[in-house]
Amino acid sequence: MDLPSRSDLFANARRYAKQQQLIRINPAIIDVPGSNINLLFGGASLMGEMITAAWAKCIRGLFVSTARGAQLDKVVADRFGITRLPATLATVDLVLARPTDGAGGGTVSAGNQLTTADGSVFTLQADVVFGATDLTQPGEGVAAVTGSAQNVAAGALNTNPGTGGSGSWIEQPFDATIQVTNPAGAAGGNEVESDDFFRARALTFYITARRGILAAIQFGAVSAGVGATVATAFEIVNPGSAMPAGAVELIVGDQNGNSSRAMIQGVIDNLLTFRAAGIPVFVSGGVIQFEQVIYNLEFQAGIDTVAASSAVRATLVAITQFYRPGQPLLVSDCAAAARAVPGVIVNAGSVVAPVGDVEATSNSQILRVRPQDVSFVS
Repeated sequence: MDLPSRSDLFANARRYAKQQQLIRINPAIIDVPGSNINLLFGGASLMGEMITAAWAKCIRGLFVSTARGAQLDKVVADRFGITRLPATLATVDLVLARPTDGAGGGTVSAGNQLTTADGSVFTLQADVVFGATDLTQPGEGVAAVTGSAQNVAAGALNTNPGTGGSGSWIEQPFDATIQVTNPAGAAGGNEVESDDFFRARALTFYITARRGILAAIQFGAVSAGVGATVATAFEIVNPGSAMPAGAVELIVGDQNGNSSRAMIQGVIDNLLTFRAAGIPVFVSGGVIQFEQVIYNLEFQAGIDTVAASSAVRATLVAITQFYRPGQPLLVSDCAAAARAVPGVIVNAGSVVAPVGDVEATSNSQILRVRPQDVSFVS
């Protein structure tokens, strides 16, 4: 039932007063602004509303599905013993290369830093050792600050101006001709786990309490604290018989569907307490597939259509950030994103494209929709 509002409480006081045999007070004075009894009932109803609001906030904090912020932290820690994941650093796979081996062998030390054109700084996590004749070596970089803004795009750290690179070394390596590329974007940079993600993770706690099952392996992946927010585990089966082959494939990604070697290793390490003993879990990053979505929407009179369209776009992008590897893009999700925005009228033909549910073509494919992938026609 609904909690009483201030007007409800005032009406209750008025009703009580009118039921009494008042001699000194005319009940009509109750509704005269500024009269003594009007001020008395008004103040009492306001205090009652504040008490009701405080009580409602306390009740809201008793349930995982309704608690927010610090209340959600407390109820989840109390019931499940798990805590909100902190902000994480983005990591990126690097390739260090030089045109000749004229400088001989040497080491690009861990701690050397690179920066993108817009100032995102990444640090080498480990020494990159070049032998006397080596021309290329892999490396791993980690962002200097946390947050999703550090999930820089592929090529953002490229240091070779001749190929259009705009990144640069902050400290020159032993061989000044060594250039860096990042063939894939950085991954795993997140803000502090949001209420929605934290709540969804907490609500899977009991169904993943039995370690070794697929759901538990997925839970262990997204609880690793290395930026993996989506994961799907699949049993590897023997061809022909379809009997389990005693191994599991796990595909992981961040909110944007990206991954890195450091993220994958962090997930592997965390799975020691989630996978079954002796059963290997082969962890790999997903392959992102961006899908185009076209709407033909109608709007209620008086609605700012530009703002409403932007809200539809943002809602759909947010929904697909929860898509796990192998999960299809549903037309119903596209329609639901539009229907969630006040003033938008969703009809049978409101979703022009895709014309049907888009199935992932493999277990490793992660479907995503970016803001630039959403368009509107009339």
